[in-house]
Amino acid sequence: MGKAEAAAIALLGGGITAAAIAGVTLTAAPAPKEVRELTAVIDRLSRSNDLGNRPISFMVASGSYASYLAEERGFCKKDRCVFFAQLNPYKSYANGWNELIRQSYALGDIQAWSFSTGTIVIPQATFRAYGPHSGYLACTVAHEIAHFQRDHVFQASYHEHHNLETSSDDDKNKELNRWSRKQELEADRDAADMLARAGYDGRVCKNDIAFMHRSVGIATKTDDDSTHPGYEDRLAAMEKHYEAIEASPPAPQPGPPAQVNYDANTNLLRVIPQPRQS
Repeated sequence: MGKAEAAAIALLGGGITAAAIAGVTLTAAPAPKEVRELTAVIDRLSRSNDLGNRPISFMVASGSYASYLAEERGFCKKDRCVFFAQLNPYKSYANGWNELIRQSYALGDIQAWSFSTGTIVIPQATFRAYGPHSGYLACTVAHEIAHFQRDHVFQASYHEHHNLETSSDDDKNKELNRWSRKQELEADRDAADMLARAGYDGRVCKNDIAFMHRSVGIATKTDDDSTHPGYEDRLAAMEKHYEAIEASPPAPQPGPPAQVNYDANTNLLRVIPQPRQS
C-alpha cells in the first residue's frame, strides 16, 4: 500500500469499509507529468547502467528564475533567495508565491543541480524547455547522477582544503574554477557513456549541449572565473569523447531497473538502485 493510500484510509476512518463494500477502489493521485517523464528516463538508464548502491532522490522545483523574481518583489535579501528556487511547484502557497512559480515556469530555462546527499533538483521549466526531447533530458539526468557517483562535491572540498591551503585567494579561486570545469567535463563524458549503454542513438549529449546553450541564450568562452567550460570548448570535448565511444562503445551493465517511488508529501522521486550480479 502506498503512502497516499494509507493517508486516505487514515482520513476516512471507518468509511473505508463502506467504500470497499460498495466496490469503490481508492487510488493515489497520479504523479505529475514531469515526475512521470523522469521515471521513464531513470527506468531506461538503470536497465543498462550500474547506478551504484546509494539511493538517489529527484526533486522538481521552481527554479532560479523564481529567486530573481522573489528578490525583485522584496521577498528576500540579495544573494539570500535560494529558498525560492527550490519551492514545490505542485503546492499552493500564499503571498504571491504561486505567481513566482508560474512566471519561473514560463520564463525559466534548462537547469539542474545535485547535492552530496544524492538529491538532484530539476526545475519544472527544464521539462517545458526540452519538450519532446527526452534524450536531452536523459543527458541532464545522467550528468547529475555522475556528479553524485563521483562525489564531486566532496572531491572539490578536499582539493580546496588539502591541496590549496597555502595558495593566495586569487590563485585558489582560479584553481577551484579550473577544478569545477574538469568535473563538468567528467560528468559530460559519463553521461554520454550512460546514454550509449542505454541505446540512445547518435551523439545525443553533444546535441543536448548545443540545444541547451541556445535555449538559455549563452555562448560564453572559457575564462579563469568560469565554473563551466565555455560553449565551444564543451562541444569540442564532447566531439572528442564521442569519437572514442564510436571507436570502442561502452559495454552495457545489464541488471534489474532501479526501484522508483514518488512521495507527493516530500515531492521526492526516490530511486533505489538494484544490485548487479558480479
